[in-house]
Amino acid sequence: MITLISYFVLLLAALTLTTFLFISLNKIQLI
Repeated sequence: MITLISYFVLLLAALTLTTFLFISLNKIQLI
């Protein structure tokens, strides 16, 4: 159970990081 929760947290963190990186790239292209 703990492993499943840890995996879910890791997946959520990766998704957030990817989204933040994508937004940063879009802002750089706009400039």
